[in-house]
Amino acid sequence: MNDAQPILAALIGVFMFACISIPKTTALDPTLPRTTINGYAFHTEVYDDTDRPAIVVIHGGPGGDFTSLKSLRALSDAYRVVFYDQRGTGLSPRENPEGHSIDLFLNDLDGIVDAFRNGGKVRLIGHSWGGMLATAYISRHADKVSHAVIAEPGILNPTSATVFFKSLKKNRSFRTIVKALPYFVASLFVAREDGHEPKDYVMTKILGLGKGKPYQCEGEGLPPGSFVRAGYASFSALMMPYMKHPEQFTYDLAAGARNYPGHVLLLSSECSFIGYDYQETYHRKLFSASARHVMVPNTGHNMITLKPVESLTIIRNFLKSTGSTT
Repeated sequence: MNDAQPILAALIGVFMFACISIPKTTALDPTLPRTTINGYAFHTEVYDDTDRPAIVVIHGGPGGDFTSLKSLRALSDAYRVVFYDQRGTGLSPRENPEGHSIDLFLNDLDGIVDAFRNGGKVRLIGHSWGGMLATAYISRHADKVSHAVIAEPGILNPTSATVFFKSLKKNRSFRTIVKALPYFVASLFVAREDGHEPKDYVMTKILGLGKGKPYQCEGEGLPPGSFVRAGYASFSALMMPYMKHPEQFTYDLAAGARNYPGHVLLLSSECSFIGYDYQETYHRKLFSASARHVMVPNTGHNMITLKPVESLTIIRNFLKSTGSTT
């Protein structure tokens, strides 16, 4: 079976049934689990609802959802594991993204942390964009976090922003763009309720198309269903301006990271263009000397999804770290 056959089959199905549906958000489906903070109903799933120390999982994107990181729920044998879909993406409500910013998302994360930390400190696991948020969070709220797993953040300051966007543009795959074209056609037949469904549908499909470079090892790709519903408007507001003008990224997300007294694990892959070598060159020096940097071999950017056993073993061992790091 060639690459085009599954896409053609999908298109035939679209024309036969005239409508594609995608999952509803908490604003439209009252049965979805949620945590309401400042009037906003974040879609959340919590594993092991006890008073154990909490792990807050911060998914990638911006505009992804937490589905691809669900292997981390295995940690619920020792921790209370909290997954949440960030504002405007996953199954959290859609809204006007005009006010979306890194600062707003950090305030949201702070609300999630306060809702689940039970007066103690949480552990953070942030992947990609989530690693960017986790880094900024420990810089601002060191007193609320005991351990932080920072998995392959793309950008932490203006220097790495310039390198990241230059590399991303260089590695842009024309083949991936061509493969995505049928999904733009299919989006015309997506059922609408909040109005964001067509673009969310396309972005969800595109997130699942990546195979091989620049993010994965040769021939490696994400399994079907790794993403449930992306949030295009959120992605567009948070990332598109910098893709066009990288020099406008002026954040220093790691401004206080070197002074963070807790435990830090930088988790990187072997094959991603922002993998171990990139992190060692541009980001390792932004953290304290006690921070660990570990590579998951023979895999790419989505190491937690593609190599869950290896990744979880490293993370479990790290979370057992005790005592001061200074």
